[in-house]
Amino acid sequence: MIKMLNAYTAEVEDAEDALAEILGQIDLSSLLKNSAGILACHHEFIETGVAGEICRRLPFDVIGCTTIGSAVCGSFGLYQLSLTILTSDDVSFSAATAAAILPDHFEQPIADAYASAAAGMPGAPSLIISFFPFLFDVSNAVLLSSLNKICGGAPVVGAAACEGGSNENLWTLRNGQCEKRAVQMLLIYGDVEPEFITISLPARNIRHQKAVITQADGVVIRKVNNMPLMEYFASMGIIQSKKPSFTDMPLLIHYGNDSPPVAVGIYGFAEDGSAICGGDIPQGATLSIGVIDREGIMETAKAAIKKALSAAGRNGLLMFPCITRYLMLSPDSDEEVHLIRDAIGREMPYALSYAGGELCPVHDSDGELHNRLHNYSFTACVF
Repeated sequence: MIKMLNAYTAEVEDAEDALAEILGQIDLSSLLKNSAGILACHHEFIETGVAGEICRRLPFDVIGCTTIGSAVCGSFGLYQLSLTILTSDDVSFSAATAAAILPDHFEQPIADAYASAAAGMPGAPSLIISFFPFLFDVSNAVLLSSLNKICGGAPVVGAAACEGGSNENLWTLRNGQCEKRAVQMLLIYGDVEPEFITISLPARNIRHQKAVITQADGVVIRKVNNMPLMEYFASMGIIQSKKPSFTDMPLLIHYGNDSPPVAVGIYGFAEDGSAICGGDIPQGATLSIGVIDREGIMETAKAAIKKALSAAGRNGLLMFPCITRYLMLSPDSDEEVHLIRDAIGREMPYALSYAGGELCPVHDSDGELHNRLHNYSFTACVF
C-alpha cells in the first residue's frame, strides 16, 4: 500500500523559508520504509533555485516538471510549488534521468536511464511515473513509444512540462538537477494496482463522421480518405488556417482494438498542408473531429472525479489535465480546479498539475493496457 502526503509553498525567493513551510506541513519522521517525491512548480521556482534546493534537502528521490498551475491539499496556484510524497513499507521506488534528449539521440539515454533505475529491483515495475520535456524537435509520442518498448509495456502515467508564456521555460527535474531536454522516470515496484482514468471530450462534442488516415508518418497526417488533409478539411466544411491555434480543434484518433479514441492536438502545419500532431498517428487508423468548450471541460472533469471516487482501495489520486483546458476556461480558468476541490473534499489525498501532454494508459476490449500520449484530456491515476 502507498500512502500519499502533500505540501505546498508560494515562497519563490528564499529556499530556507520555502523548505520550512513544506516541513511544517509534512512530518518526515512519519515516513514509512520507502519514499519518493513528485514536484510541480511554476518555472520561477527553477530559476531562483528554490525547487532544486528543496529537492536536495529531502531524503528521497524527487522528480517533477514545470506547470502552469498545480494543486494539493485544497490549495491551487499558478505561482505555487506542490510536493507530493509517496511512502510505503512494502512498495519500493527507483528514479532515473534520461538527459540530453536530441532528435537523433533519445533511445539510448532512455534505455540507459531505465536500466539504471531497474538495476537490482525485483522484476518489472508495477507503474512508472514519468515527466517529459516539451521539445519542438522531438515528439513526446516518439519518446513514449521508446520508453514503452524498453519497459515492456509497463503502465506509464505522467505529464509533459508546460508553462503559460513563451514556451522557453519548460523544465523537468530530479533531485535538484533541472533540465530542458530530459525525461524523468520513477519506477514503482510492489503490490500496486492503479486505476487509470482518461476522459477527453463528451460524445456530443465529437462529429459522428469518421475517416481513414490513408497516409501518415509518425506524428504527421498527410492524407485522409486518400485526400490531402487540407482537402479533407475543406470537404467537411472546416476552414483551417495555415497556422492554427493549438486550442482550435481536437482530433480523435481511433487506434483499434475497441480502445477509446485518443484526443490529439494539431501543433502546426507543414508547407504541403500536412498536420504535425501531438500524438502518434498510425496509418490506417480512423479519425474524428471534435470541439472543446467550457461545458465539455466541466462535464468531463466531473465525470473523471466521479470515477476516481468510486475506485476501490483509494489511497491517493494523481491528476494531469491538459493545459488547454485551463486556457480555454479563461477568464474563469480556475473553475475546473474548484470543481475538483469541492468534489473530492477530504475523501482522499490528491495532487493535480496541468500538463503539456498527458501520459496515461488506456484499455482495449480485451483489458490490455496500451500507453498513450493525450491532448485536451483529463487523465488521472488512482492507487
